[in-house]
Amino acid sequence: MSSPPPLPSPNASRQATIVWSIGGFLVFLLTVLWPYQHWEFESRSSIVMGIVNKAAADSEWYYCLAVAPIVGWLIWRMRDDLRRLPLRVSWFGAPLLVVGMVCYWAGYKVDTGYPGFMAVQLVTLGLILMLGGWHWVKWLVFPWAFLVFMWPMVPLETRLAFPLRILTAKASSGFLNLVGLDVVRDGTGIHSAADAARGLAQGAEFKLDVDEPCSGIRSLFSLLMISALYGWLMLKTWGARTVLFASAIPLAVLGNFVRMILLTLGSKWFGVEFAVGRNIAGQQEMSAFHTLAGFAVFGVALAGMFAIATILEKRESKKRPQSPEAPRPAPVIVGKSPWLPLAVSVLICGVGLAFCAVTDTTYRVGAPPISLDLPERLGNFESQDMPMMAVERQNLNEGVQIGRRFYFTRERAVLASVVLSGPVKRSLHEPQICLPGQGWVISGKSFIEFDCGLPQPVQATLLTMHRDVQNAAGAVVRTKALNVYWYQGSQGRTASSYDEHVGYSYADALLRNIDHRWALLSFFAPLKDQALGSMDPYAELNALEDMKVFMREFVPPLLEAAPKD
Repeated sequence: MSSPPPLPSPNASRQATIVWSIGGFLVFLLTVLWPYQHWEFESRSSIVMGIVNKAAADSEWYYCLAVAPIVGWLIWRMRDDLRRLPLRVSWFGAPLLVVGMVCYWAGYKVDTGYPGFMAVQLVTLGLILMLGGWHWVKWLVFPWAFLVFMWPMVPLETRLAFPLRILTAKASSGFLNLVGLDVVRDGTGIHSAADAARGLAQGAEFKLDVDEPCSGIRSLFSLLMISALYGWLMLKTWGARTVLFASAIPLAVLGNFVRMILLTLGSKWFGVEFAVGRNIAGQQEMSAFHTLAGFAVFGVALAGMFAIATILEKRESKKRPQSPEAPRPAPVIVGKSPWLPLAVSVLICGVGLAFCAVTDTTYRVGAPPISLDLPERLGNFESQDMPMMAVERQNLNEGVQIGRRFYFTRERAVLASVVLSGPVKRSLHEPQICLPGQGWVISGKSFIEFDCGLPQPVQATLLTMHRDVQNAAGAVVRTKALNVYWYQGSQGRTASSYDEHVGYSYADALLRNIDHRWALLSFFAPLKDQALGSMDPYAELNALEDMKVFMREFVPPLLEAAPKD
């Protein structure tokens, strides 16, 4: 980038100070002052206060609180260069402001933070364009993009956590077996192998699970932020910065791989209580060793990141010319009057906030769409109640309720679950998030439509899966299973998938003033064990037809017994 032009006149400097002060106040109003969302469902508070509350509840998001000060510092570093930049407004910022305020209003109406996060990004970029022009965007593009790390990306965490858990468990168990420590991986669990000579069954010495903190997801986002900042400050080319940024992903996995190795070896040598901690009334109390092993994640990842950065810096230094080139003359950029664009910017933001102020934002938690009082008998099926376990109560959002029974005959077994969401939005997840952690390999996913005794046919998701186990004779036996699920909302609304139920939640809240109380209806049917090589090709088809008959008898009475609005 060429050198900026000489310092502008004192009058132009005062003009720029006033313009950017008003623009900064608009962003401050949207993020800090305006009560945007019911983050705790008691009273509305600002976007920034919601981030503070999120970080206070979960230390994973502490890094979000550092983003705004870092952005301010990055801009302060460029203060001398920015002073020389005249204001050359661009009306391309106007549509960005309009779209940003529409997103802001939509998130305010629906009472969810993510449209607000997008709105702040769009409004900030729109203000830079409207008040400064494209040459201001070129100078501020990285601080603006860095703002993305300020927003807690909880949905992204949910999507990435379980794949990383599986990857970490596979890598750890493979390495341990390679070095001679026999372990068995069961989904995301790592168990000590059976030892017939010592009379020890599988898992007798230790049973570890690659939980979310051990998956890499807890360190991935903060490492991405650190790598982006370090690359911008220390590297000169976008290619090198991209390589360093992308390296944060494998380095986070590597750090958590080292953590699992340490926990496994500690459990083997010194016992589970020393290495992991104690479980007291369903609450895991981490040991000092477990805590120290957690620091290994950042130790390994940061060491790797600095090593990669050092290599990239050396490669860049070799490619730079030995004698500095003469600086090219900076292009003369003529300033324009910013007062009209400033007035339009204030008007757009003001109109957006006025729409928010007159919008009905009464939060109405819908009545449960289905009863949790599952029948003890259903046709020829007997059943056994399976209440919510302590670990489920600990991991699920507050207010989530589960009705669950295991139904069985001599020919068929079905685990029927009704998971009712609490007042917190998006407090449900899809079954394929947790099934791999239980050792199931999902081999197929499709959508089916069937008559469930409701006014309209139900569209649901069908998962086919299997798991292989070794029986006492040493033969590998495959267990297959089917899982049919869908989401039941208020006023008869159904959704076949997680993404569809999220879309309906936002669309109906925005357009129909319906705040859904969703329930996940899940029906899991294991098939009879079969030896590999002698599989019944019709077993899955027969099981699916039996499940359709079961669901047709099971669902309508529970919907009729649901509490009314």
